[in-house]
Parts: sequence; C-alpha cells; structure tokens
Amino acid sequence: MVGTFNRFRWALIILFLILSIFTALGTKIPFLSSVDPLILNSVESLIFTILIFIIVLLHGIERYNKKGMVLFFLITFAVSYFFENLSIQTGFPFGFYHYSSTLGVLTVPLIIVFAYFAVGYLSWMLAHVLTGQYTQKLEGKQIFIVPLIASFLMVMWDLTMDPVSSTIDGLWVWQTPGVYFGVPISNFVGWFLVVYIFFQIFAIYISRYDSISSKKIDILSNKPYWLEAGILYGIMALGNILIIISMNNAITQSMGLVTIFTMIFVAILSLITITNNPELK
Repeated sequence: MVGTFNRFRWALIILFLILSIFTALGTKIPFLSSVDPLILNSVESLIFTILIFIIVLLHGIERYNKKGMVLFFLITFAVSYFFENLSIQTGFPFGFYHYSSTLGVLTVPLIIVFAYFAVGYLSWMLAHVLTGQYTQKLEGKQIFIVPLIASFLMVMWDLTMDPVSSTIDGLWVWQTPGVYFGVPISNFVGWFLVVYIFFQIFAIYISRYDSISSKKIDILSNKPYWLEAGILYGIMALGNILIIISMNNAITQSMGLVTIFTMIFVAILSLITITNNPELK
C-alpha cells in the first residue's frame, strides 16, 4: 500500500513539473497566446494549488496521520485568513491591497489559504531536513528552531513570487506600491510574522502529542520520502526562472535571479543533505 501511495505521489510530482514547464512557456504556445493573461494566470494558479495541495496532503498523512494534517490545515487556515482580512481592512501586517475578482468572490479567495497550507507544509518539512529532524519528534530547542527556519523558507517563495503576481499577473493589487518591484517591504515582514505564528502553534502541539511508530520510522528513514519535498520546492522555483523565456522583462529577470540564490539554493542544499545522510536508506 505504501509503495503504491509513493508511486502515485511521484506521478503527480512529474505531472506538476510538466505543467510548470508548459505554463511557463504559455505565451509561446499558439492556442494559449490568445487567452486573456489574467484569466490564464488565475486558472494556472488554481490548477497548481490544487495539485500541490493533493501531493502534500498525501505526503503529510504518512507523517502526521489524517488528524495531524487536518489540524495543520485548520491552524494555517485560521491564522492566514485572519491576518489576510485584517491587513486588507487595516493595512496590518502586510499593507493595504485587494485581490483580483478572477481568484474568487471572497475578500480573501480560498485559493490563497490553500496555497499557505501547501507551501507552508513544504517549508515545514524542508526545515526538518535542514535541521536534521528526520525520524524524531520535535523536542527542546528544535520546537522553536524548526518553525523559525520554515518561516524563512516560506518567505523566500513570496519574495520571488509576489512582484510578478501583483504586477504582471494582476492577481492582487497593492494600493500603495512599495520599493521591491512594487511590493511594500511590510508585506515580507508580515509574511514572516504570520507564517511563524502558525508554524509555532503546530510545533508546540506536536511536541506534546506527536507519536512516531516503527512503521512511521520505516517511512521517514527513506530518502525518496524526503526528496519529494525538496523536488517540489525546486519545481516551484523552476517556474520563476522559466517564465523569463516567455516574459523577458526587468521584473521576471530579477525574480529569476533572486530565485536562483534563494529557493534553488535551498532545493539543492536539501537534496544534497538528504542524499548524503547515512542514516537514510
């Protein structure tokens, strides 16, 4: 059962890679070049979010069981949804902005919350890799170190994604454009605060109630299991680089450069760390 489960996830990861390459080259594909870019970007965001959500959900159930993943989702949902709405109304903590109607009718589209969960989980698992927390539950100082590292990894994604999404793609609009390619610095400070909060809440919970059975240890001792998170994070980064081919401008070029020295670096470091670990099979 576990083997089949893994093969299914790897098939979804390959599909995710193919779609990332396909959509990055969208304007070079005849039947896509005539589609309204805003609608195309919205559809692409929806498909990607659903696909990566399914992958990380299946991956996380093997580590935290269904109860743990439901709890992680609920914590992520509650914290991110609260602060997103708060910022739209008050400007704290991200700044003043509003979402495009193409993402949904709600003030904060549900796709945003699902993206928090999916990318948050990847960042969470890679933080375990970078701190060597493979088969053990969080204890001691790791209860605070892992959420801290995960927060940096999550903000790296927003650092490379937000300028393109809010300007070229128009998925959300900043009322007062900031100095970072139209994005205010407060956005990234706010992101770090918000994601740290839900990571820390989950870390405190699992430090008390997490249990790792011998069956889980067998799963967590396998390199392919951990490689999935690193590869997925890397594929997300790859999309930021490939988009330069179809939209070669100052913002996409700059974000491609930033991506290489942030997300791509983390993905490579994670894959090397996993493959070189003698404790993993």
